[in-house]
Amino acid sequence: MKELTKQVPARSGQSYSLLTDIPILLTAAAVIGIVYMLTQADQRFLYLLSNGLPPMLSFVAFTLAVAGLVRNGVKKGDRISTVWFAYSIGMLSWFLGESTWAIYALWYSTPNPFPSIADVFWLAGYAPLIFAILIIAWPFREFLASRKMLMVILTSLVSAGLLLVLLIPPTYASSIGNNLVSVVIGLSYPLLDVALLVVALPILFLYGRGTFWRPFLFITAGLILTFVGDTLFSWASLNGVYYDGSYIELFFHWSYLALAYGFYLRYKSGTGTSMLEYS
Repeated sequence: MKELTKQVPARSGQSYSLLTDIPILLTAAAVIGIVYMLTQADQRFLYLLSNGLPPMLSFVAFTLAVAGLVRNGVKKGDRISTVWFAYSIGMLSWFLGESTWAIYALWYSTPNPFPSIADVFWLAGYAPLIFAILIIAWPFREFLASRKMLMVILTSLVSAGLLLVLLIPPTYASSIGNNLVSVVIGLSYPLLDVALLVVALPILFLYGRGTFWRPFLFITAGLILTFVGDTLFSWASLNGVYYDGSYIELFFHWSYLALAYGFYLRYKSGTGTSMLEYS
């Protein structure tokens, strides 16, 4: 059996421990959650926070992804560069989506602009992110293409699809033709999240250790939080119960924190790591 990875020792001063990683991330997540809890009665402040915070968090994630690309260097034919470039484009698209939503809400005073142009940017961002995950997964293609793994992936997608159908409220089901765009867009997000996760999760467990594993752990955690947030948001929006400042938004905030931290760890690990080096 081929050796799957060649681990390169971390440079001095660049080894990371989850004992220090997790508390920092949880503290930031807790602060945001506490602010949401304490300001539920102040609808004006909560409206500003709900629509103003996501562009800032997504911009941080985008900036760190670009920083990783710059540090690694753009090299022709280098798969690590390709992954970083795809991450950067994906985060840029999501940042533009968050910014567009904020413009609708804060500039044009349009609460919950769904569906809107913002969805174009968000959905477009999935293409480079999926591409990045597939590049990472390429050395494991024989395992992922095995009959057993394909059955797991297919079962996950079908199960997710059946679950998401249940999100369509009866009022939509009876007049789905009039709300087709909202239903399709609303259900596209969780399905695309599942498409990312069914590849990302096996890769995470296959690596299991090393300088690449910790950053990818947080990136995958961010994708999981995005899936939870998208599923709840789709249900709430289609049922007409979503509102600015909903606790559902916390999953998106936490997702950007996790993604940003994953990009940061990957950036700090240097340019010589071997996440895509195989024999």
